[in-house]
Parts: sequence; structure tokens; C-alpha cells
Amino acid sequence: MLHSYFGTKTFAFLSPALVSIYEGNLICPSTFTCPSSHPRPPPPFLPPSLLLSYTNTKWSPSILFISSSSSSFYHSGLRQKTPLIVASTSKSSTATPPSLHSTILLQLLSTALRKLPDVLSSAAAPYRSPFASTSSIESIVHPDTAEHLMKFSIGTPPVPVLVVIDTGSDLVWSRCKPCIDCIGRSVPLLDPQHSSTYTELSCGSPRCKALDASACDKGPKCNYTYGYGDGSSTSGVFSTETLTFDTTDGGTFSIHDVAFGCGHNNSISFNDHLYGLAGLGRGSYSLISQLGPNIGGKFSYCFVPFQENTSTSIMSFGDQAVIKGNGVVSTPLLGEDSGTFYFVILEHISVGGTMLEVPPPKASGTGNMFIDSGTTLTLIDSKIFQQLKQALNTAVKLPPTTDPGKTFLCYNATSRDGFPTITFHFAGNADLVLHPLNAFTEPSPDGLVCLVMLPTDGMPIFGNTVQQNFHVSYDLVGKKVSFKPTLCSKVSK
Repeated sequence: MLHSYFGTKTFAFLSPALVSIYEGNLICPSTFTCPSSHPRPPPPFLPPSLLLSYTNTKWSPSILFISSSSSSFYHSGLRQKTPLIVASTSKSSTATPPSLHSTILLQLLSTALRKLPDVLSSAAAPYRSPFASTSSIESIVHPDTAEHLMKFSIGTPPVPVLVVIDTGSDLVWSRCKPCIDCIGRSVPLLDPQHSSTYTELSCGSPRCKALDASACDKGPKCNYTYGYGDGSSTSGVFSTETLTFDTTDGGTFSIHDVAFGCGHNNSISFNDHLYGLAGLGRGSYSLISQLGPNIGGKFSYCFVPFQENTSTSIMSFGDQAVIKGNGVVSTPLLGEDSGTFYFVILEHISVGGTMLEVPPPKASGTGNMFIDSGTTLTLIDSKIFQQLKQALNTAVKLPPTTDPGKTFLCYNATSRDGFPTITFHFAGNADLVLHPLNAFTEPSPDGLVCLVMLPTDGMPIFGNTVQQNFHVSYDLVGKKVSFKPTLCSKVSK
């Protein structure tokens, strides 16, 4: 979910900070009110090598832990007090800028850090809308550094916005005026006072009470704080608005009374042209759930590769989201009762003729991986990752190395030519062949190609890089997700 980036003037791992797993007790940053804590070992998620991995930057570490008070909600289990470590610059420290390739790797890494342990905890109970008649809504999709963006309009008169597409969270939110954290910055902001359809929800409203992230300690308004796995968060007023989308016949479609977060304090580092984020998970207040019967439980996207950043594609909702034809494979969507996430079963991974067996789900009816459009990297069970690493070393026929931070599996190469395909075998005979474009970074100027996958001892994630140039279609009524190899830059109006 989300990503952070390097600013042009300051060198920053993540904003507000680089986050990685740290084994320790709970303390509190000044921005949160902390209850007395009961330390417990955190569930492992990322390898120890991610702990302040880029030590050549001469950063001074500080410890950050998240409050589990009822007034704030931290996505992916952070209410259970998952401890985090933050790398932050001190006034006396000097940061050595990394190479361009290292910068790209860090941008990829940052999104993986948002999916922390206990992913079975979600923002809201799953919403089971009586999906009925459909209409074909669509949105232009843009690649943007390490994420993909969609476009629609908010308010009356409608204001066009670009937001991050995130199937791994539930809240739709935008930066709003007044913006506490936007002083001196030129960022787009919604002005609620200029919209005739903007309404703040009250503390007593059913929707406020149903939102885990809500709090009513600052007056009659429904205040919220919604956090992500890297410690970043958005807070403001939970409100309703009118959202307007394009339609396939050239018209527009408006849906009224959509609950969203009007964020006045957002500790999330976006590129300056972004308004916020569209949570597309299964929870009650995701965009998908609130579109409800209007889309028949169907949506799809086709992500253009990041290096084709001048190209766009289309995200479809409703009947138009169904993909057909040669090459389509489908796998069951599982975990409907678990809340936010779209779980699937990964059975095997193969490299050439080497087949790696993946541990099955721990319980019947659940998955062992979830699909997340808001995380750039793909995370694989650590034991399987070691086997994958061995198979790749055999297939690539180049001496393996690492990036400067000793985090990623890399090879000294000036192109991705000759690199093997990696096939993910999902349940239902859904085999996804990942070409080098999906699985490896572009060569760096100094000749380094790296795998965009990392090991995890937590829940594996199928990230957005491996989904590029696949048309991905979700059918929540049919309980399946389908994939079709597609040149996504050709999927346009």
C-alpha cells in the first residue's frame, strides 16, 4: 500500500521514515498517545537484512512504535502493537545519496514495508452488497514511480483527482484544506467549502460508529485516523461526497453519499500531483463496496510497466471488467470472511524445469497469498525463496551478487536478455508466466539487474510489478480473479 520516494532536495528513505521489523518493546513517538504496553515478540515479516540496510548513508536510528488506543487504527494488524524501527536523519548526520539503481530499489522496497504482520486483521467487516444490475464505469490508469494511479472526480462541481490504486486497504481518502502538513508545499487539495455535496459525518452516525478508525474525542465531527504498515497515516474528518466516473459510452456516472476521509493531517509522502488513495479491498468503506450494485461485483485493471510512464491504460468497473479470449486463466478468490484482502492459493513456482512446491494454506477455505496492487514487491515464503534463489542462480548462469544494501538478489548484467521466466502456478490451473520485465529490475547504469521479490515469514504478497502487462479481473460474485497476458498500453479508450 502506498509508496514513498526520494525528494529532489532531501535524501529520505521513507517519509516519515524507513520502517523495518525490530525486535523490542513498545515506546511512543510524540505524535501519538500511548497506553501502557505489553511487549510481545513481533511476528517475523521481512529479513533481518532490511534493518537499516543502507548503512552507508550514516543515518542515526530511532525507535518508533504505534499506539493501540481506540482513537486510531493501523492497517494490517498494527493495533496489535507491532514494533517498528525508523531510520531518521539527525541534524549532524550526512547522507550519501545512493546510485540511481539503489534509489529505484528503495522505492520498490518502501511499499513492501507497509504490509506488516497479522494481515488477517482488516479495517472493516467484509461488505456483502446484493450485487445486481451493472453499468460500465471506467477510469484512466497512470504508472507512477512504484504505484499505479486512477482518475475520477470528487464533489460538486466535480474536481478531477489522481489517487493510488490499492486493493490492500479499504479507505478512500483525499488531502483536504486546511492541510496541516502541507505548509510551504505545492500539493493538490480538495476544498470542502467549494462543494455543495460535501457533508461531514457526525459521531452519532452509524457509519462513524462502524469505522474502526473513527474517534469522537474532538467534538461532534467523526474524526478518523487510518494508518499503514510503515507508520504513515491519514487523519481528518470522515465525510460523504459525490464521486463522478467516466463511462464507456462517453458519458459520466455519479454516485452520491460516498463515505471518504477528508484528510487534514497526512504523514504520507506522495508525489505532489496526487490527492490521496482509493482503497479497493473487501471492507465496507472501500470504493468497490460502496459502488456496490452499480458494478455487479466486477472490476479490472491493466498496469502499464513503470518504464512506460508516458502511457496509460483503463480500469473498468461492471460488465466491461470481464476479460475473455485466449490466454485467460482464473483462480478462486478466498478469504471472504477475513476482511480486506483478496486471497488466492499459490501451489507451485517454477523456473525452467525446476518446480518448487509451496506450503498449502494453514486452514481450509483460506489462501496462502494475497493480491495487492498497492505493494510494488512480491513477497514469498522464506523457505521457498531460498529454493527460488538457487533455481535462479542455476538458470541465469551469472554470478549472483546483491544491491548496495545487501537486500535484493542481483546479477551483474547489462540487459535482461537471457534471464529466465518464472511461473506462478495458482489453484485452478492458473499459470502466470512472469517474463523478466515482471520479475527483474531494468539494468542499472553500472550493470546490475535485481529480482523484485523478497522473502517473508509472514503472509506472502503478489505485488504490482509482477502484475504489469496482465489484464487482471476481479469477480466478487463469481469468487474468482482472472489474468490475461496483455500489452496494457494498448488497453485504452
